[in-house]
Parts: sequence; C-alpha cells; structure tokens
Amino acid sequence: MPAFGVGTPIFLVVQALISWFVYSEAKKYGSRSPVVVGASVFVLGVGLAFVFSTVIELVVVELLVILIYLLGVHAAKRRSASA
Repeated sequence: MPAFGVGTPIFLVVQALISWFVYSEAKKYGSRSPVVVGASVFVLGVGLAFVFSTVIELVVVELLVILIYLLGVHAAKRRSASA
C-alpha cells in the first residue's frame, strides 16, 4: 500500500493532465465517449499506482506511451503529405 505524502497532490495533477490529453485526442479524432476514455485513464493510473506501489515509473511509462503516440501521428501526417 503506497503512503500518502506531499507528492500525492502532484501525482494527481500530473495524472489529470495526462487524462486531459487523452480526452482531447479522443475528442479530436471523434471517439464516441471521450469523457469515459479520459476518466478511465485517470482511474486506471491511480489504480495502478496502488497496485504497483510506484508513481514515478508509472508516470514515465504513461509519458513514453504519449511520446510514441505523438511520433506516430507526426510520421503519419508526414507520410500522407508526401503521397
């Protein structure tokens, strides 16, 4: 069980920002329920922090996934522009 300390509000804010990004991307690409997607990312992130008793590694993995996603979107735009 993770301990609640000074970093807890910081983690929740970072998790909310990650969820907001996922929500905005889901809305941009026409997801049926972007609110559910964003809320799910927030709840799963907080839940995984409890399960794995870690925060830093979880946030790093989430940010890496977002980076890979953005690189893929950028590559797809570049590929479609050159075709």
